[in-house]
Amino acid sequence: MLLLVPVVLAVPLALARGGSLHALATLLLRVRGTGFLLAALAVQVALYLPVLRTAPLVAHAGGALYVVSLGLVAAGALANWGLGLAARVAILGVVLNTTVIVANGGSMPVSAAALRMVRGARTVHEVADGHLFTNVRLATPVTRLGVLSDVIPVRIARGLGNVYSVGDILLALGVAALIYQAMRHAGDALPSHSLPDHRG
Repeated sequence: MLLLVPVVLAVPLALARGGSLHALATLLLRVRGTGFLLAALAVQVALYLPVLRTAPLVAHAGGALYVVSLGLVAAGALANWGLGLAARVAILGVVLNTTVIVANGGSMPVSAAALRMVRGARTVHEVADGHLFTNVRLATPVTRLGVLSDVIPVRIARGLGNVYSVGDILLALGVAALIYQAMRHAGDALPSHSLPDHRG
C-alpha cells in the first residue's frame, strides 16, 4: 500500500538523524489494544478468503462484519491515546474512516472518476459489479460524508496507484510521525505515565 511509504521512510530517516531501533522496539512493546487489532485483522482476512468471499453469509452480512472489525480497530487505536499527539492524529484518521463507512452501510464510498484515473475503467466496473465482497463501493449523489470518503487519487506507474481518504492520510502520517518521534527521542517520545515505573 502506498500509505505504508511514510511509515517505511520514517525508520531510515530517524536512523540517519541518530534514532534507535531499540527505541522503536520499545514503542512496539508499549502499544496497547493488540488483541482488538489482531481480532479485526482476522475478521478482515476471513472476509477476503476466496472460499468465503462469495458465500451467501458474506454477501448479505459482509458489510456488517466489516463494521464490527472497524469497531475493533477503533477500540485498539483508542487504547493508545496516551502515546501523544502523533498517535492521536492516527486515531483521528481511524475514527474518520470508520464514521464514513458506518454512515454508508459498511462500505467506503470511492469516487468513480478518481478510481478510473488511477486504476482504469475495468476496476470501476469490478467495483460496480458487486459480485464479490469488497469494502468499497462507488460514490453516488446520496453518499453520506462524501468529502471524507476515498476522493484523493494517487497515481503511480503500472496502475499501482489508489484512491485515498483524508482519514487514510492522517493515519499514515500519524503513525509515521509516532515512529520517527519515538526513535529520535527515546527517553521522552512518550508521556511519562506510559514509562515503566522503577520506583522501589
